Amino acid sequence: MPLLSPSPTPVPPAPPKAVGWLTVLRLPYCGRSLSGTLVGRLPLGMAPVALLLAVEAEDGSLAYGAALAAAFGLAVAAGQPLLGRFVDRAGQTVPLVVGAVISALALASIAVVGTGEPHLALTAALLAGLAAPPLEAALRSLWVQLVPTPSHLRAAYALDSGSQELVYVAGPLLATCITAWAGPTVALAATAALGLTGALTVAAGAPSRAWRPRPDSRGGLLGALRPPTLRLLLLALAAVGASLGALHVAALATADRYDASWLAGAMPAALSIGALIGSAIYTLRPWHACLGAQLILTGAGFTLTWLPLCLDPPPLIGLALVLLPGLFFGPLLTAAYLAIGAVARPGMVTESYSWLVSAFGVGTAAGTALAGPWGGSWIVPAVTAAIALGLLHLVRHRLTHRT
Repeated sequence: MPLLSPSPTPVPPAPPKAVGWLTVLRLPYCGRSLSGTLVGRLPLGMAPVALLLAVEAEDGSLAYGAALAAAFGLAVAAGQPLLGRFVDRAGQTVPLVVGAVISALALASIAVVGTGEPHLALTAALLAGLAAPPLEAALRSLWVQLVPTPSHLRAAYALDSGSQELVYVAGPLLATCITAWAGPTVALAATAALGLTGALTVAAGAPSRAWRPRPDSRGGLLGALRPPTLRLLLLALAAVGASLGALHVAALATADRYDASWLAGAMPAALSIGALIGSAIYTLRPWHACLGAQLILTGAGFTLTWLPLCLDPPPLIGLALVLLPGLFFGPLLTAAYLAIGAVARPGMVTESYSWLVSAFGVGTAAGTALAGPWGGSWIVPAVTAAIALGLLHLVRHRLTHRT
């Protein structure tokens, strides 16, 4: 009787390999889509500063300039989900192109007419913000089609979260430099031109033109906000945004205390650099922790690294310490992108990512307003980060229960 041959030992699946940013950028259309998105989003960082400088050049009050800048920012937060829903219904081409043209014309009208007529300038600033194309959300909807594997997608989201910080570092600096060189009119015109150029670059690309909405993209009045997990995650991200908004006030207060005006801009820039570094580190090796655990670990790191700043260290030490929350902010944002992709309703992915932009915008404004009465204390970003961590615990529970 022949012996039975032993059954072959099952070979375990190979663990996922880490994918680097260069690998993602070498894929077709990835570099173009990312660079076009970054250029098209520069007005989000340029316009508030350009509006402030335009009012100052016409001898207007600081309060008036701040009102124009705030109107633009709040209008962006309000308009992104609406335009995101439009993308989910009609595809990317029309919302991106029409929104970019309207936003550019509104900013250009302020450049031509000036800020001397408050009602006209305020209307134009609101229109420019409301029509700002949802490039950030549109790109995150495209990544799934542009990359071949989940490892590539994770790296693409990390690259996305890290590079977007450049918008809020390069944008204000660019607006300031153009104003100093050629005046605020040219700065506003350049802001409009860059936004339009970037949006058209993305919209003209084959992936954006080929992107098609899902036929079941209807969700009633709440739309993409119907999943409770998504609502909790957006609240957590709003609290994270509040920490970033409070950072600007705390940096300004620290600069005043130590008579070091350079700190007011250097500290937010340091956090952005930290986020870029943290996002790069995040992609060096795959994480085997579940998505909920990744949110908790990165959220805990983001919270704890604010605590040393509460001791009010001297300028150079404080500048170095601000890098630390940034190191965790980039990976936290990447994990949040993955979580939104996991819980978003079918056919509502763009709107879901658009709500993230709005949550950050509202949270940042709230954090800035909250930090003022507290005298720019570092306790405010620490507390708001702790609130975000508590909300992320609830998100983790729902993600675990869902799986």
